[in-house]
Amino acid sequence: MKVLALNGSPRMKASSTYHMLTPLLEGMEKAGAETELIHIRKLDLEVCIGCYTCWVRTPGECIHKDKDSMVDAMELYNTADLVIFGTPLYHFSMSGIMKTFIDRTLPRIEPWLIPHPDIPDMTFHPERFHKPNKIMLVSPCGFPEFDHFESLVATFRHMAHMERFEYLGEILRPGAEALSRRSLQGLFTGYYDILRQAGEQIIRDNRISEETQADLRADLFPGGKKAFYDMAGSYWEQQMDRFKVPDEMRHTVPILADDLDSIPYAPGGTDLNLGVLRSDGRYLVPNEYMLNLMVGMFNPLAIPGLRATVQFNFSPPKGVDFDPGPADWYLNINDGVCTLHQGRTALPTLSITTPYEIWFDIGTGALIADSAFDDGKFEANGSITLLEQFSQIFQHPQPGEGGKSNPELDLIMMGMPTAFDAKAADDLDATIQFVLGGAGGGIYHLQIQDGKCISKREPVLDPDLIINAPAEIWLAISKGEIDGQQAFMEAKYRTSGDMNIMLKMGELFRSTGMPPSSVSQLLKPETLSPQEEKPMDMTQLNCRDTIAGMPSVFNPEAAGDLVAVIQFNVTGDEPGSYFLQIENGVCTFHEGESSSPAMTIQTPSEVWLAVSRGEMEGQTAFMQQKYTVEGDFSLLLKLNDLFK
Repeated sequence: MKVLALNGSPRMKASSTYHMLTPLLEGMEKAGAETELIHIRKLDLEVCIGCYTCWVRTPGECIHKDKDSMVDAMELYNTADLVIFGTPLYHFSMSGIMKTFIDRTLPRIEPWLIPHPDIPDMTFHPERFHKPNKIMLVSPCGFPEFDHFESLVATFRHMAHMERFEYLGEILRPGAEALSRRSLQGLFTGYYDILRQAGEQIIRDNRISEETQADLRADLFPGGKKAFYDMAGSYWEQQMDRFKVPDEMRHTVPILADDLDSIPYAPGGTDLNLGVLRSDGRYLVPNEYMLNLMVGMFNPLAIPGLRATVQFNFSPPKGVDFDPGPADWYLNINDGVCTLHQGRTALPTLSITTPYEIWFDIGTGALIADSAFDDGKFEANGSITLLEQFSQIFQHPQPGEGGKSNPELDLIMMGMPTAFDAKAADDLDATIQFVLGGAGGGIYHLQIQDGKCISKREPVLDPDLIINAPAEIWLAISKGEIDGQQAFMEAKYRTSGDMNIMLKMGELFRSTGMPPSSVSQLLKPETLSPQEEKPMDMTQLNCRDTIAGMPSVFNPEAAGDLVAVIQFNVTGDEPGSYFLQIENGVCTFHEGESSSPAMTIQTPSEVWLAVSRGEMEGQTAFMQQKYTVEGDFSLLLKLNDLFK
């Protein structure tokens, strides 16, 4: 079957129309069809001037035949078995260039009036060419409702009916502007897979199954209409910012409620109508809840070796009947770990006495801690230097003007359910919280339950997994500018909670920059297990002997022509420096430090021993940063194969 797809979007490959047509055609090719795609804009079409030259002066030939590329396009059109009309919705109809193309098909018919061959009491023109035999419509639009397509669909259905084409239906995609964004393509992997499936079905079965149709009509952004308005508004604001459009030219009527753009501390799944109190735009939540979020924002790499205790005393919110719980709490920072405790500590490094509202605003990024202190909004005693470093130590989200997250990041986070794989989730019931710090950051959570995923702009009480990352890092990972796996290995973002969920992220969310499943294969406990033919009691080995024994389980076939040095810098109860040299299919053990290691593993002896003995999962230990890796991370990925 010959299939011709017409892309009627003036934006051509940068359009949502193109991104819908491409996977659809791929599916058709897989089913055996021969496909061709034409960007109508490239034809540089002259408009039909209604001169009837193609009817009376040069029958079958347009007066413009030497002025544009319509002749070649018509040859493809007249020989196609199926023509796909792809057009964005422009003012509830097709694009101008698509209408021009259709108008320019007039030479295909003769001027005579005859009874319609199929429709009683209807008039018809004789056809010079009957092909194409079949047509269908593919159309995206910016509005989030399907109703806007009604007049467009009616036009093509009527055209098919009157011109004796078999109409195979339509694929419509409301809320589709995001499909045109190159940086967001990873979100729509699942949707594109459904389009490929639809393409196969059309060629194989001459129809799209009801199940596939339902999947194609599913909401790309399950966050709801308000969330969609918010994302759209943020995007257009960002575009206007690029051109420094003054505020008075942006809005003539109110379009969004003030609180839609906020990033509140609100327990996930709550509803304002269910009695969650608010005061001056703030959700009222316990002091403990606010500080636990702060613990999650702790960045252990900001000041290595930091040891400090920060005492907090909160005064209750004013003008509202709400008890936020105990007023005294302290944070203990030690060995890269931050923990929260109720009560007072004897010798705090820094003491903070603050109104509830002020620390709430600091937590949401509306205020910067040291600036608020300089303005006298709260009191602090002790190490003011530590206070000045809070923005580094605790990666609070710092939304832009009006409390807005980076619109591109916001769209990615709210769109993650689009990339969700329900089959991979199986019966998973989990909540994943994202705390994205720094400029343009925000707080989000994903709720996975009953094979569905919902994204919300808010923290959640007791999440199963917390992912803390600088907003710019997560955005770069999501856009494919940074490898998610390597970023994780380099501790550019952190996780806490159920690591089993973390290991499945690459499967749960396809092509969203999450670490691929290969992360879960890193350094499994059996990596350093001895060969079966040489059983060894690992509990009797110290850390040095464990590393020294690795050449005995070396796999030269997996190594191939690899030349590399793996350095181990061991701390803890059994400190020491050792390295393994791999060359010519042989692995040898050496004490000391290599001058040019390809990869360096920094590990406490007790951690590496536990991994070697199978008492601790290697990938979990790595994710918890119980050991770190520097250098060639591709070598780290090969350890399972190199040492059996």
